[in-house]
Amino acid sequence: MTTHRPIGKTLAASATIALLMACSTPSSSPTQAGEWAPNPPNPKAPYPAESFAAREQGTVLLRVQTTPAGRPTIVEVKQSSGYSRLDRSAVETVRKWQFKPTPDDGTEVGREVPIGFAIIH
Repeated sequence: MTTHRPIGKTLAASATIALLMACSTPSSSPTQAGEWAPNPPNPKAPYPAESFAAREQGTVLLRVQTTPAGRPTIVEVKQSSGYSRLDRSAVETVRKWQFKPTPDDGTEVGREVPIGFAIIH
C-alpha cells in the first residue's frame, strides 16, 4: 500500500534534506582594480520557496557600483539566471551588502558579483 503525503509536507521534508546553496564567489575578472569582495558578514541571498519547488537553479551575474565607503549605489543584472525570482532575490540581497572600502578619491567602483543558486541532493 502506498502512502501519500500532502505536497506541503513533502516540500518541507525535501527542503530539510536538500542542501540549498545561495553563494557568492569572486569574479575572475573584476571590472576595476582592487577587491570586489563583500565585507563580511553579508547575508546570503534567500532561495525563493517557489523556485525551490519548481527546481529552478542558476547563477545571476550582477553589476554593482559602490561608493568609496563600500555601499552599493547601483545593483543590476548583467546576466540572468534565467529565472526572475532568483534574479530578484540576488539583487535585493546585494543592495544591502557592505563591500570593502576603496581609496577615497570620490569615484564609484564597478564590480561584477556572481550569486549562485543550486539545489544539491
